[in-house]
Amino acid sequence: MKPFALHSDSKELYLDCNATTPVLPQIAEAVSHTMETIFGNPSSSHVTGLKARYILDTTRQLARRVVGASSGKLIFTSGATEGIQTAVVSAIRAAVNNPDAPRTYLLYGATEHKAVPQALQHWNTLLGLNAELKAIPVDQQGILDHQFIADHVGESAMICTMAANNETGVKQDLKALEQVIRTHAPEIPWMVDCVQALGKLPLALDDMSIDYAPFSGHKLYGPKGIGFMAVRESAPFTPLIIGGGQESGHRSGTENLPGIAALHALFELMLDEQQSVFADTQTLERYRDQLVTALQTAFPSIVFNHDFSVSVPTTLNFSVKGVSSKDIMDVLDASHIRVSSGSACSSKVTRSFVLDAMGLSDWQSESAIRMSFGPATTQDTIDKACERIQLVAQALQQSCLIVADTNNDHDAKLDGVVQLKYDDHCCYVLIDRDASEVAIIDPHPALAGRLENLVQCQQYDVKGVLVSSDDDDVQQAAAMLRAMLIHTEQTTDNWGWPATAVASCDAVPAECDCGVKGCLSVGERRLFKLGDHQPTFLLSEPVKATERLRVDFAFLGAHQSIKDIKHCISEATLVCPRKDADHQLVLAEPMQQGVANVVDDVSAFWQREDITIIDVRERQEHVVDDLPAHAQVINVPLTEAIQFIHEHPQLKSEPLVCVCRSGQRSGVMANALTRLGFTKVQHLSGGLALASTPV
Repeated sequence: MKPFALHSDSKELYLDCNATTPVLPQIAEAVSHTMETIFGNPSSSHVTGLKARYILDTTRQLARRVVGASSGKLIFTSGATEGIQTAVVSAIRAAVNNPDAPRTYLLYGATEHKAVPQALQHWNTLLGLNAELKAIPVDQQGILDHQFIADHVGESAMICTMAANNETGVKQDLKALEQVIRTHAPEIPWMVDCVQALGKLPLALDDMSIDYAPFSGHKLYGPKGIGFMAVRESAPFTPLIIGGGQESGHRSGTENLPGIAALHALFELMLDEQQSVFADTQTLERYRDQLVTALQTAFPSIVFNHDFSVSVPTTLNFSVKGVSSKDIMDVLDASHIRVSSGSACSSKVTRSFVLDAMGLSDWQSESAIRMSFGPATTQDTIDKACERIQLVAQALQQSCLIVADTNNDHDAKLDGVVQLKYDDHCCYVLIDRDASEVAIIDPHPALAGRLENLVQCQQYDVKGVLVSSDDDDVQQAAAMLRAMLIHTEQTTDNWGWPATAVASCDAVPAECDCGVKGCLSVGERRLFKLGDHQPTFLLSEPVKATERLRVDFAFLGAHQSIKDIKHCISEATLVCPRKDADHQLVLAEPMQQGVANVVDDVSAFWQREDITIIDVRERQEHVVDDLPAHAQVINVPLTEAIQFIHEHPQLKSEPLVCVCRSGQRSGVMANALTRLGFTKVQHLSGGLALASTPV
């Protein structure tokens, strides 16, 4: 039985090597061979153990050659994080044991991997040093402030820097750093995170006074869970793990021999002058230039967030104005190109602390994409990536996420209510496709670029930019959009409601007049404002012969609930929240309880014809990666879910299966449909990422 029967993606182009790398075949073979035939414990004295000891010892010798460390300790670890902890514990304990030594500060680069400041904070408190953590500023290139170091390093217990940044690839001049550090603090423990330098930068630790240099195998085609660190002979050292005496007592625990064998194979490749696996610097720079040209052609407004002259050639960090990192990542992923945004994601909005530290603009930090390849990346991969980048750009143009000279776009299909979200904030775009008219409710500054692109792409006539809150950010975004997008003079109230809407209204809601004052025409629908402070907005059905209209949608004001507007809506009205932290999408009464079921037989899913598949991915994702299903597939992005729910009550008793890339969006959609009374809804848990698709 195969416990992990996940399919491989034959179309995949992996360009996220700064996060991790695939394991090279010859390295995987070394791991397998060691597990199967050289499985002995290196501490055992019999022949099987001696064979294991040979791998351990020879790998250590090769590691010393690779990093140029003929003296000092060379210790195998579980990875760079363990190496960082060991270095920090060693330096802080030395400071605690020597109260006469400088101990005011613990210095670290402002763009360091989070493992560094978090380790410093943890062990600083735990070991009772109680020094002040101080981030060394960087300039707009990401280069550390040497004067700041000179001013503070003499009073510090430790300094931590990195050789190359994981987000931007920016290199630090280690020789220049050494000069300023040792001039002002000859004995201070100095750690250099060398993770992103291995295989990309020349290393000669014997020629420098770096005290601790941690490395990780999985960043250069080895498996996860193995790493090593070089420790200078004179550096203070305290073992992090004790109990067994392995690694000469420096790091106890039975050694990860398969992982060490992987490093052995890796080091042999790196030291082999005849090998053809790892490209030279000139080739890697050519790859970068090729990707840069493709990206600039695809995204004319692209900005690269680092200076290539001070960066390793294998990292590109860029932002596209007006397009979120999530939108770009999702369509790249649908095109089978793997990249990442920032350095980490959370349930909140992603932004890059590295770019923040460099002083770059908010939009660059919030929309940053990192594209990284490795020394073993092939020309074929780069060529295919460049071809697909053009397809990605076309899909984004077709969805009006970027504006081109000609937009033969799928967003022309947008009609009705569109929900855009930033974190838990909801913005609504009300579109009448035939009339080319639009109204916007509660824009957020982070969505302004996307809204501007959408309007310009379709040449919409903007009838109003309305707000239901006096929040400064929403008010400012609305004012900016009115100035940019509304070409006729409007006199409005504090909520953006035009004075002409009161004077020229031709209809009222059917339920009652509700106290509404006038209406705004958006094509054949009428938008009503309810209340004079933080109002709710009501959107009618299309105008018919009668002047009294049913309210199809209600957009809640900042402090309103359904019960506050019950007298103005019917049971069929869909109530749209202003904040949606719980991912409900839409509110209605009565609201059903329950959570949608998951598809239990994924293997038969694609052959089924008795279901309707709701593809919840955005249009651009669907366009570049259509689903090979036998059943009917309807593309309903979450942004259009509210309109879909309104238009398809006939599907409430039909079997529906929601799918997306990861299962998160499909789960949101399926649960929303279930709460709204759709009785036969399932979703594909794990999404397309885990579901095998037919070839």
